[in-house]
Amino acid sequence: MADYLTLAPRLLEERVEGARLPAATLGGVIQSTPLVWLQFLRHLGCIYCKGLVEDIRSFLQAWQQEPVPFLVYVHPNTVAEGEAFFERYHPGAPFIADPSLKLYRAFRVRRAKPWYFARMESLLRFWELTRRGHRNDRPTTDPWVLHATILFYQGNPIWTYYAKSPGDIPKWPRKV
Repeated sequence: MADYLTLAPRLLEERVEGARLPAATLGGVIQSTPLVWLQFLRHLGCIYCKGLVEDIRSFLQAWQQEPVPFLVYVHPNTVAEGEAFFERYHPGAPFIADPSLKLYRAFRVRRAKPWYFARMESLLRFWELTRRGHRNDRPTTDPWVLHATILFYQGNPIWTYYAKSPGDIPKWPRKV
């Protein structure tokens, strides 16, 4: 549940930059359809980020009930870097570019510590993603942010997941 997540009116009025967004403010984006999935990503050169986007695409393709979530990625890179990344990993995906990490801080997205990368789940996930053909690229932004998922229903947060390590994979809800 997301009972503890409250969004300040000022945050909802915050203008967002990105591509293929249904609105120019965060509030407009999360209220654009009945069910909105806001997916915070690590930096776009991250092997875990690439694998997560691939997994989300597969998960949403299997979604079989209405309403289907409107997925919006949030990433810490620039708009141009986001365009190049999503053209390759999720063509047509809407995204918000947040290089200042303002939304990451507002939503309290966790930050990794160096030893998080040595956790067994991160190491196993790294090898799995390497076998799937992904690789790590040099980070062009903050390499310490982790990923998080916030699901909104009619503009209200109903489900959250905050990664505890880079290789953490959420168990996304299959219905709401």
